[in-house]
Amino acid sequence: MDTILSVLNWIWIYFFDRAAMMMMCLVFIGQLLSKRTFLDSLMGAMKGYIGYIVYQTATGGMYSTFQPIMMGMRNVLGMQIIVNDDSLGAGTLTAILESFGRTTSLQMASMAAGFAIACILVWMKKYTKCRTLIIQAHILSGQAIDMVPILLVMFPLMNDAVTILVVGAYLAVKWCVLSNLTVEPAQELTDGANMCVGHTQMILDRLGYEYGRHLERKAKKQGKEVKKFDNMELPGVLSIFNDMYVASFVVMLVYFGILLSLIGKEGMMAVDSSLTESSSWVMYIFHTAGKFPVYLVILLTGMRMFVAELTVAFSGISERILPNTLPGIDCAAFYGFVTNGSVITISFLIGSATMTLFTTIGMLLGLPFVCLVGFVPMMFDSATVGIFAHHRGGIKALVVSVIGVAISDVFLAGIAACVMGFDVYGGVGFQVDNAITLAIFSPIWKYLGWVGYALVLIVMLAIPQIQYLKNKKGYFLAAEDWEQYKEVMGEDL
Repeated sequence: MDTILSVLNWIWIYFFDRAAMMMMCLVFIGQLLSKRTFLDSLMGAMKGYIGYIVYQTATGGMYSTFQPIMMGMRNVLGMQIIVNDDSLGAGTLTAILESFGRTTSLQMASMAAGFAIACILVWMKKYTKCRTLIIQAHILSGQAIDMVPILLVMFPLMNDAVTILVVGAYLAVKWCVLSNLTVEPAQELTDGANMCVGHTQMILDRLGYEYGRHLERKAKKQGKEVKKFDNMELPGVLSIFNDMYVASFVVMLVYFGILLSLIGKEGMMAVDSSLTESSSWVMYIFHTAGKFPVYLVILLTGMRMFVAELTVAFSGISERILPNTLPGIDCAAFYGFVTNGSVITISFLIGSATMTLFTTIGMLLGLPFVCLVGFVPMMFDSATVGIFAHHRGGIKALVVSVIGVAISDVFLAGIAACVMGFDVYGGVGFQVDNAITLAIFSPIWKYLGWVGYALVLIVMLAIPQIQYLKNKKGYFLAAEDWEQYKEVMGEDL
């Protein structure tokens, strides 16, 4: 048993805990299966690896640059507030895991079990109606790290074997069902790039897209078109917002200028060692805002490299191993398909503004379940939901959907934390999907026990069945042949 755990631990450290390595192997195997030469497959794998490292450099840079600002805001608002951010959430989860006398090997084994069960669900798609498989390593491992302590709290008498099975089954169903929701939105945005979202806000990706479709159809009935950033040319000095990078710089300059002014120079010096008494406060704000468009360029460059190689690879994997299965990949991969970069910037701006507003209102009202959201979830949750909503429903759909993100990350995450008793630790990592599902599921688990656990799995597995019944003629075509899907669906698209 120790030998098996050692092997699994090695795989965890060098593959599942290092997403770029896992992606490189997937690309290499997939491209070999698609009948590319060994050398071409090796080159594709290396390009995929480089692209993913570039992407991680951007996200890591965003985190290290903007995380101190969130910590400064937490100090200003008061330490008693729950912070919804993966970094502080990890501390909470580790403390809970240790209180049960368990180690991270349990999380690793649960993730492996979850991925295996997910493969079975997809293999049996004729019956399960699951068309997608998340291959995003840091999402797979991150959610396993989340769910082991959560389900141990809900079902404290589980031994290791039962924990692995229970957590694995829940993760597999959740991964397959939620990523499956994003097939049509992702295929439509990318015009059949054969991939879907495998991230942390998949529920609102679909709801935002559906709301956008509703607004688009309503406008067509009235002989109008929804207003989009794509067909807006701003006049005069406002034309600077037609450029994504300039627009993001200006917006971030205003946003961070306000936040940093509230924190103050002394407050930031307490959380950011790079700022000293002799540093210019004005230039600090300027350079901090300027890093955002820089990291955005790096992020998009890396994801374009990575997605191009992964698309070829997964077509080979899909044809030979899991036919007509779409890979669930990082949400940022879809940013490169946005025709107007202002969609990303404005989504983040609206998301950050509404999250800050809701946090402030919650604190003034003395609500125990209000969260302060970290920069990284604030950015990626808002931007991703915004692009899918805007694609069909324009600006109105974007605004409404991103406000939904704020409600989820600020209030629903806090409700889930309070129900499970996580609020006393001060930090959670409940982004949109976790916020919504745990706010609903945790009371069910708490009061119905194992019956509630079974009920949750049954309800989730019913979702793709309902999707299929609503669109039998095009359901599987959406993942198999996008061009034929468009022909078959016609006006119903």
